[in-house]
Amino acid sequence: MTLVISQETFNDAVRENIENLELSPEDAIRETVIQFESQGADLSSIVKEPPTYFESVKEQVVQLIELNKSKTTSKDIVEKLEAIKTECDKGIEYKVLLGEFGAYSIILDSLSNYENDDDVRKNCFKTLISLMNKQPDLLDDRGIEVVISHLEKDVDVETRRLTLKWTTVCCTWHELNRQKLFNANILDALKGMLIEGNSEILREALAVCRVLVLDDDVRVEFGKGYQHAKIIANDTLCSIITLLSRFRLEEQLINDLMITLSLLLVRTEFCKKVADAGGLEIIRAIMEIFQPNEKINKQCFKLLKAIAGNDECKIAIIQKNFAPVITAALQLNTRNIPTLAAGLYCVAALTLRCPENSKELFESGIPEVIIDIMKMYPNENIIQKSASWAVRNIVSRNRSQSKAFLELDIEELLLTSLKKFKEIEYDIKAALRDLGCNVQLKEEWTGQGGALTTGVSIYDD
Repeated sequence: MTLVISQETFNDAVRENIENLELSPEDAIRETVIQFESQGADLSSIVKEPPTYFESVKEQVVQLIELNKSKTTSKDIVEKLEAIKTECDKGIEYKVLLGEFGAYSIILDSLSNYENDDDVRKNCFKTLISLMNKQPDLLDDRGIEVVISHLEKDVDVETRRLTLKWTTVCCTWHELNRQKLFNANILDALKGMLIEGNSEILREALAVCRVLVLDDDVRVEFGKGYQHAKIIANDTLCSIITLLSRFRLEEQLINDLMITLSLLLVRTEFCKKVADAGGLEIIRAIMEIFQPNEKINKQCFKLLKAIAGNDECKIAIIQKNFAPVITAALQLNTRNIPTLAAGLYCVAALTLRCPENSKELFESGIPEVIIDIMKMYPNENIIQKSASWAVRNIVSRNRSQSKAFLELDIEELLLTSLKKFKEIEYDIKAALRDLGCNVQLKEEWTGQGGALTTGVSIYDD
């Protein structure tokens, strides 16, 4: 069991080593670290500095309090904020220490006292971002009011961008903060920004949309990410599609827009909404513009896979002449494993229980592309698994297409992978079975009690 110690306990041990063993501060810290680590203590959140350091940092916070009271010049306030930010930037343990010293409340005081001073306001937000990155617990009701007010006010673009960035930091790994901000109607402000489409703040606004639908707080058994996604999707999908068309040549924005769209497609009617709004044509145009761009194509593959969750949209995708575009994108982005895996999973989703799609992709030359990718990455589990899914779904309802795969020696490739990757044995054997190869399938459940050991999520039954 890991021993947990406080900063105070560590500091006391350092002082004892200085006083009793007459060690220098540096040697005393080194000795204290050795002592606690030998006892199995976790020192990851402990600041390992001499006693004088803590006095100086606390003094910086005290001085900021006094400067706020005296309503001094903004230059002095900015200097103190920058000093606190510098300490926070050193690591999480320094953020925790400054949080314990009350830096959060004092920074909000500075923001309130110097609300009309651009320099102070921006430096307050920058310092809050640094202080609360990976430490979102500090956010309270007062902070939520600050967020909402600065998103609704007529402030400069940089202040709004920093407010959004701070919001993302506050919501990451913190379900309660997400719910509080959502209940405070942050979505109204976000909708306005998406409609306005200011490229300088758009990426940060999209980041907030994404973080509001996450389920990454291990302290909470059930989050509201799905409910948030439904509401956000209902109110913003059309705006995002419009932005996707408007900024189709801007790589960073296109990437963020597609990531956001993929996270919001939590219901099949949303997929249909994207298709009806012309989303498929826009995605195809983006794939054609950014053919050799690995990052963009990866997000396009993921987005198409999400849209294919709607059976009607799945058919529409191939009817929009995506088969040759997908095949070409896989051929042109062979250096990036995550992109290839995303593409193969996309093919698997498009061909699931859809022989018409299988036929179109088959005729576009997808078998040769899949085989080449499998040969290129024989030791990559994710490639062999996604390729197995794609092959299985292509041939499962078009058995006549098995011949082409077999002539390309896919059986040998799959059998080789079967020996290497026992964890994807079921996936490979399913592909071999539907190719008509001789394979012995393991019976996962006999009705005698116990649990299934294999989850099948995208296979054709």
